[in-house]
Amino acid sequence: MRCETDTLRKERYRIEENILFGKYRIISTLGTGNSSTVYLARHLKLKVYRAIKCIPKDTADTSSIFTEGSPYSEAYLLKTLNHPGIPLIYDIDEDDTFIYLVEEFIQGDSLEDMILYPEHNISQELILKYGIQLCDILDYLHHIAPYPILYQDLKPEHIIVCGNQIKLIDFGIASFFTGSGQNFQKYGTDGFVAPEAYLGHSIHPASDIYSLGKVLSLMADATSAPCSPQLLDTIQTATSFDEENRYQSAAELKEALIKVRGMAAFHSAATDTACQHSSHLIRQIAVLGSRPGAGATHFAVSLVSILNQNRYNSLYLSKEQDEPLFAMTSSDALWHETDGIYYHGAFAGIPDYGAGIDCPLPENALLVTDYGDQIEECLHSQKEDLIFLILSGSIWDMPDALSLIHSFPLPEKLILICNYNNKKAAKKYAKLLKMPVYCFPVNCNPFRVTAKCERSVIQIIERKEVDTHFRNRTKWNKIPFYHWHHRLLFRCGRHTSGNRSGKSMWL
Repeated sequence: MRCETDTLRKERYRIEENILFGKYRIISTLGTGNSSTVYLARHLKLKVYRAIKCIPKDTADTSSIFTEGSPYSEAYLLKTLNHPGIPLIYDIDEDDTFIYLVEEFIQGDSLEDMILYPEHNISQELILKYGIQLCDILDYLHHIAPYPILYQDLKPEHIIVCGNQIKLIDFGIASFFTGSGQNFQKYGTDGFVAPEAYLGHSIHPASDIYSLGKVLSLMADATSAPCSPQLLDTIQTATSFDEENRYQSAAELKEALIKVRGMAAFHSAATDTACQHSSHLIRQIAVLGSRPGAGATHFAVSLVSILNQNRYNSLYLSKEQDEPLFAMTSSDALWHETDGIYYHGAFAGIPDYGAGIDCPLPENALLVTDYGDQIEECLHSQKEDLIFLILSGSIWDMPDALSLIHSFPLPEKLILICNYNNKKAAKKYAKLLKMPVYCFPVNCNPFRVTAKCERSVIQIIERKEVDTHFRNRTKWNKIPFYHWHHRLLFRCGRHTSGNRSGKSMWL
């Protein structure tokens, strides 16, 4: 099959015959670019659709399969990849005039169309969903052995939304990353390409992160409602001009997006005034210890500090008789008090001033009440929406703790925590109870928010789906086993979304 060169230049590389190589019927043109045209074709025998990329040889560098910009290079890259977000390549062929790449036909709307047309209703939730999927794709590409692959041209028109799955197309300028050398050619598209590519510096995985950040920024600008400060901060970090200030990996950016998603869900449950009478609305949290010294105060202080650091107005209240908060304030000069509320870093709390003294509570504050081991007082209040029960990891305390859990009248509100990263005890409890048991990391200073502690709280919030998880759970036997019954995945570790191996991943 041949086409006159002049005709091709005038008519954007159209194919003049309906049948290609005797087995593909050309249906229509899917798109055109500066150096290629993509056609929709149907395999005559298999009765399946394919996308055929038609590249004129006079515009392509075909000297080597490894030459950047070569169609052979694109084919070589694609044929070695296996990811649901990357199209498959089935064949490569050529004639005197063209090179043809036969690829999986991706049916769906481009992200560019979704951004341009407001009826698609882009929300923050959608930004996070697509952003996390794109992180998964980039993380896969950046960990290909022996050499990672840099995509280099991430932009909305190369992102196709196929139902619930994002697909990344057009690997025309993707290349292997060896960790050395410089790029003296401007890669990518204006507005999305990383600054170092323009400056003639070497590019690296963080260059793809910059492009992804720009895509997320464009989606954020197209939302019908303002995005959260946490998401905007994440996008700003991803698109930092200084490459060293960006997220250095797709996994790091994904973790930040998951954190934003978890806190957004929690915030929605805690502040949605339209649902203020709903039984599942989270406004009050209780923290209990299975015995004195189990670590209830330690966890409650950490929880409040983490929530406040993430811009959620939270307040610690003490119901312990020996008043631990007063003891803390007297031992540290960094404390300060305003209107009866004590502050230390991100922490804010009100001691138990005793009967007859009421300290005004801030409006819309999420209250975290430390009951210590005062189980009866907590149950008597009947105001808490969630109850964190801190379990002793000592084997001799386990029978009493199990008895307490089984007798608990409100299992639908209960979240079990093994403090101080006691994984062995968490496994034991989870196996005996056949329910999730979370593991909270070691943190000697509960007022200092560490990355592990913050991640642990966010993951609990996200996994438990705090705003909806407890609606229909009224009996122990309604708590599902999930897969920890078989694989000891007790939900004590890292979020396993995207972990196809199904193996447990601990913090």
